[in-house]
Amino acid sequence: MHQTELQSACLSDSLENLDCTELLHSLDGGVLLLDDECRIIFCNRWFSRHTGLTEQQIVGHTIESLFSAQLPLALLDAIESGCRLRMGRILSHQLHKRLLPLWRRGPGGEQTPLYQSILIKPLSHSNLTLVQCLDITNAVKREQHLRASERILRLERSVLELIATGDSLEEVLLQLCNTVESLVPGASAAILLPDESGRRLHIKSAPNLPGHFLQRREGLGLTAEGTTCAQAYLSRGLTICPDIHQDNNWNHWRDQAQRYGIAACWAQPIIAAYDEVIGVFACYPHNPAVPDDTQRQLLQRMAHLAAIAMERHKRIERIRFLAMHDPLTGLPNRSLLNEHLGRNLRRAHREGNQFALMFIDLDGFKQINDLHGHDAGDDLLSVLSGRITEQLRGTDTCARIGGDEFVVMLETVTTTEASEQVAEKLLECLSRPVKRGQLQLQVSASIGIALYPQDGSSADALLTRADDAMYRAKALGKNRWHRLD
Repeated sequence: MHQTELQSACLSDSLENLDCTELLHSLDGGVLLLDDECRIIFCNRWFSRHTGLTEQQIVGHTIESLFSAQLPLALLDAIESGCRLRMGRILSHQLHKRLLPLWRRGPGGEQTPLYQSILIKPLSHSNLTLVQCLDITNAVKREQHLRASERILRLERSVLELIATGDSLEEVLLQLCNTVESLVPGASAAILLPDESGRRLHIKSAPNLPGHFLQRREGLGLTAEGTTCAQAYLSRGLTICPDIHQDNNWNHWRDQAQRYGIAACWAQPIIAAYDEVIGVFACYPHNPAVPDDTQRQLLQRMAHLAAIAMERHKRIERIRFLAMHDPLTGLPNRSLLNEHLGRNLRRAHREGNQFALMFIDLDGFKQINDLHGHDAGDDLLSVLSGRITEQLRGTDTCARIGGDEFVVMLETVTTTEASEQVAEKLLECLSRPVKRGQLQLQVSASIGIALYPQDGSSADALLTRADDAMYRAKALGKNRWHRLD
């Protein structure tokens, strides 16, 4: 019998005796056994599945002969050294981007590359060499996603800098109103936006309407019996009142309208790209009139530009929020903390006030992540950040500056004891369990306290002092606050 066949038979007997064949086949990774001539004498089903070759096509051949493409020299050298010189080796994806040409098959049958790391280990008391292939595709894709997210964040910041140099929303809307008034002689223009409740319209911009009219607090009710602007908002189409004296819906507003020289109203809804009505562009002719086709197109165009400006402004505000806030908890991030801290330092120096800075680190948070997963850890951080802010005044600041690290700035404190009392409240609220389904998640906190001006007169000095005090609190047993002498 051929030597390879004898080795295969011996291996088969050994595997059957050990009852581990199915175990090797069930592994979520490739397993090959090579003889001292680098020939494959065993492969598990994983390897067969991801090469597209049958076991009969694999066993008895070298790895190099299985693939038409040239394999990396580092891989071939490592296999040769393992089989002939009995030297083990690990080929990681970080150092070897190209190893075996293996493929994953998606739900729709599409093939995608399988990223891998390979272990080559000669077996003791045998002339066989183990080649183990680990699928790290998910880890590689996660890393690629993180890198892409970082690139997107850098681009967002760059775009933010460009957009921030543009005109403000108020200036853009003012210019749109002036444009309509210049092209529709004897008319005033206004832009109306809904309030937070979505029940009333209020004027956002109207350069040539009297101030008293603009300051009316009650706004326009968004009902079917409302004025022309309310009807345009609800109907989502251009609404025309050629003469307010002939429209009963203007009864409540007619006297004021006459006083301000308003005789008609043309109202065009402002519709955002996501098909939501976000306001109304109104034109108020001083004489009864119906718009011609050119004027209709003008209103539609100006309303469209207003929608673009408002959506741009909304995006800018959102980007500004993301640039200055932690996306998980919504708390200020380190950048915004530095702004608040710098502003408070200048105020405290000018007015002779005392304020406190607290550095908070959660005890046992890593174990929560390890035992229950990052989703559980994120949920815990969200709840605890809310608890922290509940203990603070509206003028105080709580920022998340790291995974489980927070900084609290008490804007003013009259005594040292006042900051210590807040620290006690924070320790109590942070140590209470958080219910998540059937789980009870619980951590504690170590808090370091620094006071201005006693512990430092600069932001860096105060943060360093509070950080050192926090580590001292951990060294003393955790779940406590500490202030350095």
